[in-house]
Amino acid sequence: MTAEKREVEDLLRLRKKLEKRLEKLKAEAESLQKLLSIIDGELARKSFKPAALVKPREEAKPAEAPAALAAPQPPRQTIPLKASDGTLLATMYVTEDEIRVVPSESLTFNVNTPPFQQFLVAKVLSGMAAKDRETASAGQLLPDQILTYRIVQDGDTIREIIIRNYREERRAATLRNAARWTLEKMYEKTRI
Repeated sequence: MTAEKREVEDLLRLRKKLEKRLEKLKAEAESLQKLLSIIDGELARKSFKPAALVKPREEAKPAEAPAALAAPQPPRQTIPLKASDGTLLATMYVTEDEIRVVPSESLTFNVNTPPFQQFLVAKVLSGMAAKDRETASAGQLLPDQILTYRIVQDGDTIREIIIRNYREERRAATLRNAARWTLEKMYEKTRI
């Protein structure tokens, strides 16, 4: 009986050691998760800039905008974004992981014209990016899958809007509708 009792005591000690080790590992996992969340937030913050901070790209002239689309991936879809009066506002080029919105060469869209910054940039694009960062910090999305965007400008004139990692057709449709609505509102303001 004493040998059996000793074996039970050894098993109980081993169990206590394992429980303590498991508690330490859980605490370490929580700390690592917090660190990953901080790193993901920093990566996301540094991987894109708000439109107001993006410097104009000299080579992006209106006549060259379609040439700037010569990306490694050919567009899977080319979607004209038209105003309700039929005016072509922009063309949206959709590839597997990127959307490019190129305003019509005959129109000029200023980044400071509402609702561009207030709606398209702040609510739609930044909102989607923030949601992705939250999903990534929860471990449900890789940091390199977070939606990023860049506004290519020539001075204050929008030459192109580049959105990467939209990931879902539903999001592509939301971005198409938001871009068309925003550009139409901006177009209406320029005609007044």
